[in-house]
Amino acid sequence: MKSMENPEYKLEIGGKSVLLDYKKFLLLKCIGERGSIVKASQKTGIPYRTALKYIEIIEEQLERRIVATQRGGKGGGGGSQLTDIGKMVLREYSKFESIFKKHADVNELEGRVLNMDKENRVMNVNLNEIKIMIPIMEDLKVGDKVLLLISPEEIFIMLEPQESSVRNVFEGKVMEMGFKNDMVRLKVSLDDEVSLSADITEYSREKLDLNLGKKVFIGFKAASVPVIKI
Repeated sequence: MKSMENPEYKLEIGGKSVLLDYKKFLLLKCIGERGSIVKASQKTGIPYRTALKYIEIIEEQLERRIVATQRGGKGGGGGSQLTDIGKMVLREYSKFESIFKKHADVNELEGRVLNMDKENRVMNVNLNEIKIMIPIMEDLKVGDKVLLLISPEEIFIMLEPQESSVRNVFEGKVMEMGFKNDMVRLKVSLDDEVSLSADITEYSREKLDLNLGKKVFIGFKAASVPVIKI
């Protein structure tokens, strides 16, 4: 992926994969709005030849046309419009973009799909030997690299593991503690490579008597973890 300022998402469309960043998304969006590659190029500041190259690359990846161009006669009437596949590219990118905007302050964990339990509709993602269970995704397969986004607000802290329907429960150690947006932000280390930030109230911190170095158990629901294929 690219930097978080201009992330590049791997989209699955019609059985094909395409890499799209915000600049290419904006170009396609402007083509759809203005009906012209030239006007979209001017609006976005993307040179016309570069815009054509972007379109060509996307169409090669998808093996489908994303822009349909009609040449005008002497009286004009020409222009460019997005095809149905082109519109689908915009929708899929918008879905991923909305996830990042909604979860701008999240734990980002990279891992690989370890196995899939199709009967129970769950799969396990391996993070440096830590296994996280999430709902199965049809466009993923064993071995795929994924990015898990876990909001600090979705993580709860326990002193002892409790019997519940939550299967993602891990032992950790409080490594950092501070205030963020009227909440206590904890950094809990699960091992030498994986750590998670969690937000709790000051009341909960006092009740749990949390301090640096204290052993805790953290948990989060499988359904609360957005997943992006990378």
